[in-house]
Amino acid sequence: MDIVIIGTGNIAHCFGHLLKIHGHQITQIIGRNPDRAAELAEMLHAPFTTDLLDINMEADMYLLAVSDAAYPMLNDELRLGRRMVAHTAGAVPLSAISRISSNIGVIYPLQSIRKEVKNYPPIPIMLEASNDDVLKRLQALAQSIASRIEVTDSHQRLQYHLTAVLCNNFTNHLIARAKAYCDHEQLDFTLLQPIIRETFDRLEKYPPESVQTGPAIRQDEATMELHRNLLANDEYLQLVYTVLSDSIYNFHEKR
Repeated sequence: MDIVIIGTGNIAHCFGHLLKIHGHQITQIIGRNPDRAAELAEMLHAPFTTDLLDINMEADMYLLAVSDAAYPMLNDELRLGRRMVAHTAGAVPLSAISRISSNIGVIYPLQSIRKEVKNYPPIPIMLEASNDDVLKRLQALAQSIASRIEVTDSHQRLQYHLTAVLCNNFTNHLIARAKAYCDHEQLDFTLLQPIIRETFDRLEKYPPESVQTGPAIRQDEATMELHRNLLANDEYLQLVYTVLSDSIYNFHEKR
């Protein structure tokens, strides 16, 4: 397919790279920041523009890889008739681009992606489409780059997006806070890396609820009080510790 990419962030870089190496042609990059647009265009050997009025109208697919906040503007300003348009967001409904074209869809990567990392992990892709023809074409496109494809509606995709935030964003933040604590107390954070790896390696074999450990599930209030005392100077982290400990206990008590 000949594809125009609107956007220059992590998803634009990832999709542009994967689509190109799997035989698709990126015919244009459109981005508000000229430096970022030029950088991505150079990587993909494609022309670029910062003006929607200069959009290439001869492409097979228009891929919208912009911030969630940018979709209302695109829906107001971009008109592509019957050309196939797909957005890439997890928390944005299909209807958010309904004025851009009569043939619209979603191709959402359920993965944490950073443009600096070129060795991309397996990427499950969620599809939604306004009609069967768009869905078939999105499936053909996704099959060239995805480890798994699922057709979902906008509500289901939002639910998956929420669970991805819990699994990835929140977990990463907890590890970042642990590292910050180690740095502040002059502890060696690298000593925690084996237990971090083990935490995720176990999930390849066991359901997470079956391998929960720690003082909260043991109802070890003495240890938890010692931990909370160590966090006396960090109100937010102490609150996080307390809330998560309560959540662990209540979750397993109900089970």
